[in-house]
Amino acid sequence: MRPVENWRAAWRFYSVRLAALAGVVAGYLAANPDQTQALLDVLPDGPLRVLASIGIGVFVFGLATGTRLARQGKAEGGE
Repeated sequence: MRPVENWRAAWRFYSVRLAALAGVVAGYLAANPDQTQALLDVLPDGPLRVLASIGIGVFVFGLATGTRLARQGKAEGGE
């Protein structure tokens, strides 16, 4: 496995920044289970909870994918 050509500029990618933010949020929620429970209590009960969870997952996936596919300026060193 080899890194991509512009791996040194990866910190500038929106997708990498979004992944870092997701990691911070996940770490915060893991360290504070009471906040996690409070967020879960906001979701509706029953089958709507499953649909809301799926919707949130699709949204986060779409946001991460969209940011990676979007043009983010010129790469360092040309192109």
